Amino acid sequence: MTITTGTGRALAPLRPYARRLLTAWFVTVPVRLGRLLEESSLPRLRVVRAVWRSNHVADSADGPHWRPLSTGTNNPVKAARDYVARRLRHVVRTDREHVDDVVLAASELVTNAIRHTRGDGPYWIGVAAHSRWTHLYVSDTDIAVPKPTPTDGLALSGRGVPIVEELGLLWFVVGVYGKTAHVVIPRTGERLTDKEREALLRLKIV
Repeated sequence: MTITTGTGRALAPLRPYARRLLTAWFVTVPVRLGRLLEESSLPRLRVVRAVWRSNHVADSADGPHWRPLSTGTNNPVKAARDYVARRLRHVVRTDREHVDDVVLAASELVTNAIRHTRGDGPYWIGVAAHSRWTHLYVSDTDIAVPKPTPTDGLALSGRGVPIVEELGLLWFVVGVYGKTAHVVIPRTGERLTDKEREALLRLKIV
């Protein structure tokens, strides 16, 4: 036998509306928000989209954390190096070589972005510290993807992309408002599996 209180009878007509409200909040809104973030290329949504899509790779991460880089107020390359070093300060104690590699990659990618992008930016750098690797992001407003140029051993330019490719997995994602360089650098002694590489390359964060 079911006992229904007066309050229960009074609230019974509201149950369908409550169910619709819960469905909208926990199902419809997240799905529509996901579609919006997937389709949008607005720079102001870059950070939200990065957090939204970074969960596609099954590895715990701290980040991504983003910072704008300005060419008008300071040295953006030095600012990028310093920012990466601060974000990875907890890794220095156990893997200083890895931190040095990520700092070098940030320096090369930001230098490349400034050299080949018209105007003063804006530029963004992002860092996500995973347990087995670090994911570095460098965004600019130029849609052209850099290509390594043939150089001899004494050349001082055109070496940025090859250097970064030696450090880790590098790819570029182009959007309406620019592009983002991605590089995933494994920790010392770690290697990306084929499945991890495939999953990372599917990330389309711009």
